[in-house]
Amino acid sequence: MVAIRGYLISLLLVAGATAICELVRPHLIPTNMVMVYLLAVVAAAAKLGRRPAIATAFFSVLAFDFFFVPPRLTFSVAEKEYLVTFLGFFVVGVMISSLVAKVREQSLERERLSHEAEKARILQARENLERALLNSISHDLRTPLVSIKGALSALKEQGGRLSPEARRDLLETANEEAERLNRFVGNLLDLSRLEAGALRPRIEPCDLQELIGCAISAMESRLGDRNVSVQLPQGLTLVPLDLVLMTQVLVNLLDNANKYAPAQGSIEVEARVAGAWLSLTVADRGPGAPEAELSHIFDKFHRVQVPEKTGGTGLGLSICKGIVEAHGGRIAARNRPQGGLAVEILLPLQQGAEEP
Repeated sequence: MVAIRGYLISLLLVAGATAICELVRPHLIPTNMVMVYLLAVVAAAAKLGRRPAIATAFFSVLAFDFFFVPPRLTFSVAEKEYLVTFLGFFVVGVMISSLVAKVREQSLERERLSHEAEKARILQARENLERALLNSISHDLRTPLVSIKGALSALKEQGGRLSPEARRDLLETANEEAERLNRFVGNLLDLSRLEAGALRPRIEPCDLQELIGCAISAMESRLGDRNVSVQLPQGLTLVPLDLVLMTQVLVNLLDNANKYAPAQGSIEVEARVAGAWLSLTVADRGPGAPEAELSHIFDKFHRVQVPEKTGGTGLGLSICKGIVEAHGGRIAARNRPQGGLAVEILLPLQQGAEEP
């Protein structure tokens, strides 16, 4: 079907060349019209390939003979010199067709090789990413398991010889690592649900103070003695959101701030109304993040490279982004002028709110 289409286009090119020659016929002798047909042959070779171009050359000879070589409108040739013209035109047409078609084929071959190289590069990058993610997940699963196994093995083998304080420390270590493992697996499941579109927020009026209180309570054991200051807007009590999901967002942000804040530094939670939006910011006084990484801070498995600070699983902020966007909101991170990182959430207070 493609080949037939090419030959039909060849006929159209010859018809077009014939129409042009008919227009200029009063001003040109017939042999000069050959150049118009040669242009049609070149066009066919460049766009259609070798065989349609040769067919164009053949049809051009017939059209030129029939319409413009005396006696016109017949295939008879009064002057035998035109036979040489026909032969020369056809040979030149075939040569041009071969040359142009060869260039076209080489160009297509280079394009094909370039496309295959690009596909191979993308495939290699994907394999590298999958390998890196698998290594990261394996490491994050293995680390707490090793700690738990070590603590339990010590209790099993040396429990009778350990002091009560040592046994308690080992049990606390095992418990903390089990909680860490549980959070990581939970994050993986949440991320999977977000990407599958299975996690849909149940938005209803919720108490803002209750939201922040629930998040701080859930973080109580990890925050320890760290101070969390809270600033709430006057007169705003109920906001439309999914209390459970947004509590998880705040827990993740508080957990992230707690990791990077100085030992005695506080964490600041501020809520304010910006037009038709609720702005909710969690900020710390830690080292912040390199400017180049701010745009990737919400990517999956991305860990901020901060000296002497240990990153998490690289999933918490990514989950925050997914939940906030499921609310129709936005989330962004910025470095504070006096040091530290601030993560701001914008949630619409009403449907169709324009971003401030």
